[in-house]
Amino acid sequence: MLKFILSTSVLVLGSIGLVCAQQPTTESDPYSECVEQTIQEQQLAGINNSVVQICADQAKQGYEKQIVALLDQIRTQSEEYKQPERYQDILKSQRLWKAYVDQECDNAGQYIGSPMYAYCPMQQYAERVAQLQQYI
Repeated sequence: MLKFILSTSVLVLGSIGLVCAQQPTTESDPYSECVEQTIQEQQLAGINNSVVQICADQAKQGYEKQIVALLDQIRTQSEEYKQPERYQDILKSQRLWKAYVDQECDNAGQYIGSPMYAYCPMQQYAERVAQLQQYI
């Protein structure tokens, strides 16, 4: 009976995996695009640590530019609304956030693996873009 249940579970999970893999993704992100392009250009069998490093760094740079642009928009709005403390508070949280990301991603790199030194900051920066967009 246990063998039957395990066999059935494997079949069900395998079927779910096939269905999920066939679902088209409508949203593409810079990291995934870079990974696909790099694998094709370098004719690699799959992703490796170098590809993760290159693409995560590239995507993070794009997110950094977005963060700077968003902070500039917040500064402009704060001046417009005569709320300089708003901008100063967000800058303070930005500095604290950066320190948190540096430590958290160092931990991830040490305890999960070296690709996390690049991948973790990229993820955090993408999330920060979304957070700052809420302030606009």
